[in-house]
Amino acid sequence: MTYSIIDISQPVSSTTACFPGDTPFSRQVNLRLEEGATVNLTSFTMSPHVGTHADAPSHICGRMEDSQGMASAIPLLPYIGPAAVLDVSPLAEGITKEHFEKAAAGIPSLPPRVVFKTQKSIRPHVWEERYAHFTVELIEALKARGVMMAGLDTPSVDHVDSKNLEVHHALMKHGFSWLENLDLTQAEEGIYFLSAAPLKLTELEASPVRAVLIKDLVVV
Repeated sequence: MTYSIIDISQPVSSTTACFPGDTPFSRQVNLRLEEGATVNLTSFTMSPHVGTHADAPSHICGRMEDSQGMASAIPLLPYIGPAAVLDVSPLAEGITKEHFEKAAAGIPSLPPRVVFKTQKSIRPHVWEERYAHFTVELIEALKARGVMMAGLDTPSVDHVDSKNLEVHHALMKHGFSWLENLDLTQAEEGIYFLSAAPLKLTELEASPVRAVLIKDLVVV
């Protein structure tokens, strides 16, 4: 079996930028070999929305005590399987139906997972004031093409100043799953196999993922 793997996850560290007001990553060193401990041991604190992640339904609706809306209840199928990378870069505004249709014109049989490349390069340690985001018309166009999971390489599917998170709610309404903060700089437009399963976190409204694209999977 031969194949290549493209890591499309953003790095997470104490310098990783996060949404204004959110909890950044921080590390605590609890045991050190150099101080006589038998192991190195750490713990960490961060919002589950730092770095590449998947939102759960409880992020925008329901009660935090409802385990059915937490990250552990997110279905895995939308995050594992054939996916298309669509290049609309460079873009720092809403991704429209027209952007999507133009980028997907050369893919007559679109897989049910689509990720949008909006940047030629990313700066994980810098909070970008302007970034590309989804639009409600895009979600409706994706739904019409049979897409069930959509992702992008920016911090949110909604505009940074959105107060009602209309895109988040449109995604929920149409039964979508989604990924945010991907790194698609090494991925060319085309069809891949995506693996980006959320962690089985039973008390959180989102989950970090290690997202990868697998290309040219051949059994020999």
